[in-house]
Amino acid sequence: MESNSSSSPRIYKELLKFLVTGGIAVGIDALAYVLLLHFIQMEPAWAKRLSFAVGSVWAFFANKYFTFAAKEFSSREPFLFLMVYIAGWMANSLVHDVVLYFTNWKIAAFIAATGISSCTNFVGMKFLVFRQKQIKN
Repeated sequence: MESNSSSSPRIYKELLKFLVTGGIAVGIDALAYVLLLHFIQMEPAWAKRLSFAVGSVWAFFANKYFTFAAKEFSSREPFLFLMVYIAGWMANSLVHDVVLYFTNWKIAAFIAATGISSCTNFVGMKFLVFRQKQIKN
Protein backbone atom coordinates (compact mmCIF):
# COMPACT_ATOMS: atom_id res chain seq x y z
CA MET A 1 0.00 0.00 0.00
CA GLU A 2 1.24 3.46 -0.86
CA SER A 3 2.12 5.50 2.21
CA ASN A 4 0.84 9.02 2.77
CA SER A 5 4.38 10.40 2.72
CA SER A 6 5.05 9.00 -0.77
CA SER A 7 1.70 10.14 -2.17
CA SER A 8 2.03 13.67 -0.77
CA PRO A 9 4.74 14.77 -3.22
CA ARG A 10 2.66 13.37 -6.09
CA ILE A 11 -0.43 15.35 -5.17
CA TYR A 12 1.67 18.52 -4.85
CA LYS A 13 3.15 17.93 -8.32
CA GLU A 14 -0.33 17.30 -9.70
CA LEU A 15 -1.63 20.43 -8.03
CA LEU A 16 1.21 22.49 -9.50
CA LYS A 17 0.61 21.03 -12.97
CA PHE A 18 -3.13 21.61 -12.52
CA LEU A 19 -2.45 25.26 -11.71
CA VAL A 20 -0.31 25.63 -14.85
CA THR A 21 -2.80 23.92 -17.16
CA GLY A 22 -5.62 25.69 -15.35
CA GLY A 23 -3.88 29.01 -15.83
CA ILE A 24 -3.76 28.38 -19.56
CA ALA A 25 -7.41 27.24 -19.52
CA VAL A 26 -8.34 30.43 -17.65
CA GLY A 27 -6.44 32.44 -20.25
CA ILE A 28 -8.40 30.71 -23.01
CA ASP A 29 -11.62 31.24 -21.01
CA ALA A 30 -10.82 34.93 -20.44
CA LEU A 31 -9.91 35.55 -24.07
CA ALA A 32 -13.12 33.92 -25.26
CA TYR A 33 -15.09 35.90 -22.64
CA VAL A 34 -13.63 39.23 -23.79
CA LEU A 35 -14.13 38.39 -27.47
CA LEU A 36 -17.73 37.35 -26.87
CA LEU A 37 -18.45 40.47 -24.79
CA HIS A 38 -16.77 43.06 -26.98
CA PHE A 39 -16.89 41.73 -30.52
CA ILE A 40 -20.10 39.73 -30.52
CA GLN A 41 -21.64 41.85 -27.74
CA MET A 42 -23.05 38.80 -26.05
CA GLU A 43 -24.80 39.22 -22.72
CA PRO A 44 -22.20 38.67 -19.91
CA ALA A 45 -23.87 35.63 -18.30
CA TRP A 46 -24.00 33.74 -21.61
CA ALA A 47 -20.54 34.91 -22.63
CA LYS A 48 -19.19 33.39 -19.40
CA ARG A 49 -21.00 30.11 -19.94
CA LEU A 50 -19.66 29.75 -23.47
CA SER A 51 -16.13 30.87 -22.60
CA PHE A 52 -16.03 28.29 -19.79
CA ALA A 53 -16.94 25.55 -22.27
CA VAL A 54 -14.15 26.65 -24.63
CA GLY A 55 -11.58 26.48 -21.83
CA SER A 56 -12.91 23.07 -20.79
CA VAL A 57 -11.88 21.42 -24.05
CA TRP A 58 -8.26 22.43 -23.42
CA ALA A 59 -8.56 21.34 -19.78
CA PHE A 60 -9.60 17.77 -20.61
CA PHE A 61 -6.59 16.98 -22.76
CA ALA A 62 -4.04 18.96 -20.72
CA ASN A 63 -5.12 17.43 -17.43
CA LYS A 64 -5.42 13.91 -18.79
CA TYR A 65 -1.99 13.78 -20.37
CA PHE A 66 0.04 16.37 -18.43
CA THR A 67 -1.42 16.84 -14.96
CA PHE A 68 -2.55 13.33 -14.08
CA ALA A 69 -0.49 11.43 -16.70
CA ALA A 70 -3.40 9.13 -17.51
CA LYS A 71 -1.88 7.40 -20.48
CA GLU A 72 -4.51 4.73 -20.92
CA PHE A 73 -7.85 5.73 -22.34
CA SER A 74 -11.05 4.80 -20.61
CA SER A 75 -14.32 5.31 -22.43
CA ARG A 76 -15.80 6.58 -19.18
CA GLU A 77 -13.28 9.45 -18.84
CA PRO A 78 -15.05 11.87 -21.19
CA PHE A 79 -18.38 11.13 -19.49
CA LEU A 80 -16.95 11.59 -15.97
CA PHE A 81 -15.06 14.70 -17.09
CA LEU A 82 -18.28 16.08 -18.52
CA MET A 83 -20.10 15.41 -15.24
CA VAL A 84 -17.35 17.10 -13.20
CA TYR A 85 -17.26 20.04 -15.59
CA ILE A 86 -21.04 20.40 -15.67
CA ALA A 87 -20.97 20.65 -11.87
CA GLY A 88 -18.06 23.10 -12.12
CA TRP A 89 -19.83 25.03 -14.86
CA MET A 90 -22.97 25.32 -12.75
CA ALA A 91 -20.96 26.52 -9.76
CA ASN A 92 -18.97 28.86 -12.02
CA SER A 93 -22.12 30.32 -13.57
CA LEU A 94 -23.93 30.73 -10.26
CA VAL A 95 -20.99 32.42 -8.53
CA HIS A 96 -20.38 34.65 -11.56
CA ASP A 97 -23.99 35.79 -11.66
CA VAL A 98 -24.27 36.33 -7.89
CA VAL A 99 -21.05 38.35 -7.68
CA LEU A 100 -22.00 40.33 -10.79
CA TYR A 101 -25.47 41.03 -9.33
CA PHE A 102 -24.10 42.30 -6.01
CA THR A 103 -21.01 44.16 -7.26
CA ASN A 104 -21.56 44.78 -10.97
CA TRP A 105 -17.79 44.13 -11.35
CA LYS A 106 -17.22 41.79 -14.28
CA ILE A 107 -13.61 41.04 -13.35
CA ALA A 108 -14.52 40.20 -9.74
CA ALA A 109 -17.33 37.96 -10.97
CA PHE A 110 -14.93 36.23 -13.39
CA ILE A 111 -12.24 35.68 -10.73
CA ALA A 112 -14.66 34.41 -8.06
CA ALA A 113 -16.34 32.05 -10.53
CA THR A 114 -12.99 30.73 -11.73
CA GLY A 115 -11.75 30.11 -8.17
CA ILE A 116 -14.80 28.08 -7.20
CA SER A 117 -14.88 25.95 -10.33
CA SER A 118 -11.11 25.35 -10.16
CA CYS A 119 -11.47 23.78 -6.72
CA THR A 120 -14.39 21.56 -7.72
CA ASN A 121 -12.67 20.54 -10.96
CA PHE A 122 -9.37 19.54 -9.33
CA VAL A 123 -11.10 17.37 -6.74
CA GLY A 124 -13.35 15.78 -9.37
CA MET A 125 -10.55 15.06 -11.81
CA LYS A 126 -8.12 13.80 -9.17
CA PHE A 127 -10.50 11.48 -7.36
CA LEU A 128 -13.05 10.58 -10.03
CA VAL A 129 -12.04 11.12 -13.65
CA PHE A 130 -8.29 10.36 -13.72
CA ARG A 131 -7.86 8.52 -10.42
CA GLN A 132 -4.85 6.28 -10.29
CA LYS A 133 -5.08 2.71 -9.08
CA GLN A 134 -3.32 2.27 -5.77
CA ILE A 135 -0.23 0.09 -6.06
CA LYS A 136 0.12 -2.48 -3.29
CA ASN A 137 3.56 -3.58 -2.22
